[in-house]
Amino acid sequence: MSQKTLEQGLSRHELQDLRNKRTGLAIFQISWIMTFVCLIIVNFWMRSSQPAWPPAGVEVDVFVPTLMTIALIASSFFMRRGVKALKANAIEQFTSAWRIGLGFGVVFAVVMAYEFITAPGSGQYRDVYRLMVGFHHVHALAIGYYLIRVYQNGRAGHYSPTNFWPVEGGASLWDFVTVAWVLFYVVLYLI
Repeated sequence: MSQKTLEQGLSRHELQDLRNKRTGLAIFQISWIMTFVCLIIVNFWMRSSQPAWPPAGVEVDVFVPTLMTIALIASSFFMRRGVKALKANAIEQFTSAWRIGLGFGVVFAVVMAYEFITAPGSGQYRDVYRLMVGFHHVHALAIGYYLIRVYQNGRAGHYSPTNFWPVEGGASLWDFVTVAWVLFYVVLYLI
């Protein structure tokens, strides 16, 4: 069932309510994107004042963060798959995809917490690294908690093809976590 067909099944009031929720979420995400962009700017500003970045003697391992980035992207993929399944009234597929997405998200959160604790280097380099990883981690944990609640409610039968906003909104928030991390990953590990 296409998005347009699905939304045609909603009353005018329900459709307007859905549009308002999507707009509100977009405004929220744009405001937080600005915060994440500011952290990237701080990173570039800090590195421009240093003779070398990372500083001499600091080894940056990209293997584990690369695997975790792939895990986070996979998590987002399964969340989106869950939304699609719910809208098609495939509740079992929704809960299965959501559970797999949560699993990848938990692995990402646990490993990145370890990365935060064992941050490489010292001084400004480590401080900026921890600020960026920690700030992202707090967002991932908060939204991850929401996604767990969505999963629990989904298993309890609270969602349907016409009552899907908490699921769609959760997946959109998780997409935000994924995009923000990919940007941080590029800045912290590749550039």
